[in-house]
Amino acid sequence: PADRVVAGMFDIVERLYGIRVVQRTGPPVWHPDVKVYEVIDRDGVRLGSFYADWFPRETKRGGAWMDAFITGEPIPNSGAICGNLTPPLGTLPALLTHREVETIFHEFGHLLHHTLSRVGVKSLAGTNVAWDFVELPSQIMENWCWERDALDLFARHWETQSAIPEDLFLKMRRARNFRSANTQMRQLGFAITDLLLHTEYSPERDGDVVDYSRALLQRFSSAPLPPDHASICSFTHLFGSPVGYGAGYYSYKWAEVLEADAFTRFRKEGIFSPAVGGEFRDKILSQGDSRDPAELYRDFMGRDPDPDALLIRSGLLTNPVENEAVVV
Repeated sequence: PADRVVAGMFDIVERLYGIRVVQRTGPPVWHPDVKVYEVIDRDGVRLGSFYADWFPRETKRGGAWMDAFITGEPIPNSGAICGNLTPPLGTLPALLTHREVETIFHEFGHLLHHTLSRVGVKSLAGTNVAWDFVELPSQIMENWCWERDALDLFARHWETQSAIPEDLFLKMRRARNFRSANTQMRQLGFAITDLLLHTEYSPERDGDVVDYSRALLQRFSSAPLPPDHASICSFTHLFGSPVGYGAGYYSYKWAEVLEADAFTRFRKEGIFSPAVGGEFRDKILSQGDSRDPAELYRDFMGRDPDPDALLIRSGLLTNPVENEAVVV
């Protein structure tokens, strides 16, 4: 149930970051489904507030996102997290798929990056960071959706309150990496195509842009692409996206490298460890763009990112410590 998922998520971040998320009923909202929350620090100081608007309606855009309304000190941060999740139906509560649970955690990660920022310059605060760093705080939150101890806090049957059966949980973990190599190659193909179209492509030298991109993508495909393959024509992230992903599509994969590696600290020292959570809050979430992202990452991990962490999590590389892939 959606309410239980949200409550479990708030419980997790309270354990990690020492904050409380409290619902408020006084502030006005733009729709009855919208809820208002305040984020309170361990010393009782209000860090910020946010709106949560999770369910679809005809006047609402698709997808899921986080918006910043007020950014930077001394005024507490405020923002919103929005989605188009499975709504309540009649007497049934909103019952979410696991992918929708990941979506909630993802967007809340962005909101934490915004709310816990302690940078006085607004243009450098919160999520105003390098494009290949902004998804670290959001994507790392999805990891708790795959940990048994975290799932048991909220992933329970809406009628019986029973936890996910172990055999089903193991099936979920195995299915997570179904064709993971193909998925990884697909993303790398998109990233390379995006970069080369912006940096090297010349119509005089390289000819038709569709043929050029098809040849690039073929290098990353395990099967021959058909001669009329023209996915580049619908790849709006390249040029048409209003948020400007031009030459930056690689940032998805790089952020995945960062969050998979950073989460190894939580797995090693405790997924609810307030010590690790406190460091992640102080060294990553609170810093915005006040320092170079690579410097922030080294400060938290004590070293440069290790891409092997993502390969191990994806089941593509054996864990040298455990001598097995962690997900199988």
